[in-house]
Amino acid sequence: MSNSKQFYYLQRTILIIALMLILFSDTADKGIFSFINQPQSIFFYPQLVVALMAVAGPNLLMMVLGAQQLQRPALTIPKLMQKLLWLIAGIVLFSVVYYGETIILSHDQGFNVSGFFKDLVQAPVGFYDVLYEVLGFFVSLPVLRIIAKYASEQIKRYLFWTELIFIGMLPIITFFTGLTTIAVKPPLAVAAGCFFALMGYWLSKQVVLRQITREHLLVAWLLTFCCYAVMVSVTMYQVNLEQNVNLIMNQPFAQTLQAIPCMTLWVTVATQIMNRKQLKPPHKHNWLQASYGSLLVAGVLFTPLKLVTTWFISVVGIWWYSLALCAVVLLLSVGLVQLLRRLPVMQRLLPDLFGNPETVGVAHATANTMD
Repeated sequence: MSNSKQFYYLQRTILIIALMLILFSDTADKGIFSFINQPQSIFFYPQLVVALMAVAGPNLLMMVLGAQQLQRPALTIPKLMQKLLWLIAGIVLFSVVYYGETIILSHDQGFNVSGFFKDLVQAPVGFYDVLYEVLGFFVSLPVLRIIAKYASEQIKRYLFWTELIFIGMLPIITFFTGLTTIAVKPPLAVAAGCFFALMGYWLSKQVVLRQITREHLLVAWLLTFCCYAVMVSVTMYQVNLEQNVNLIMNQPFAQTLQAIPCMTLWVTVATQIMNRKQLKPPHKHNWLQASYGSLLVAGVLFTPLKLVTTWFISVVGIWWYSLALCAVVLLLSVGLVQLLRRLPVMQRLLPDLFGNPETVGVAHATANTMD
């Protein structure tokens, strides 16, 4: 079993989960949060857990991105700047298309330049803020390479505990103690994009994965259960305290304890793939090549598909309809990106950030990655 195939299937599995969570989280009260406007039933808390899980989508995406980009040969600063400019151009282009689509469907008077740039800065489509996180990753890439390459085991553990304290525990502690004036900023390396990118890279190492036992995974999943139990409990405590169920949509504590669940899922998938005896070779045109571009295209496809499929809500209900819609949008987006990438300019606007061009879209594994 080749290393490149193992790494490809790890990336593909995590990416599919991440993209579905990202798209589903954008459906808001018309989908993933529709349960808060309905009479409480036995499905209330399972749906609340799913809503909290959806917040992990961008984190998982950054883990895949870090695992791939941090092992690639370092780009020169001019080439890195060129890549950033093309990424920005792609976001602007599809934001223009989305803005024009919105004007047509809402029968607005016309294109407003100031309104467009205001929306562009704030991410015109809800999940486009993930793309801005990708931009932030590439801005920080030279620094992250140094951390990824030279960090000792002690430093890795330090970053994990720092993230757990600053991002995980501190917001909950300040809520219960009322110390809202605490303004300690977490260091760059534990910011969501940077931290999960580094963890994705480090957790792709065979030297780490080979040490994982069933007992380790059992403990990790128990901790994952505890993390979501805490997030659900704190969220519902605030809802009951303020008598406002709509606070669930704000998800003030949804990002707090996501590190352990994300790392647990990653390691579980990685170890399962490493233990598989046979893996089919990836196709020339595959999920990895189209994953980044699919987010851009999905923003354009969502609204038109909603308009022609709303009749399906009465058949399955709005929650399941939104989930099915996300799956359809994702599949159509991937297919459309693969077609668009046949044009040379689109290969730059919709770049392959998760595959390796040297192996025709198959993620390349270095000697230390799933080797």
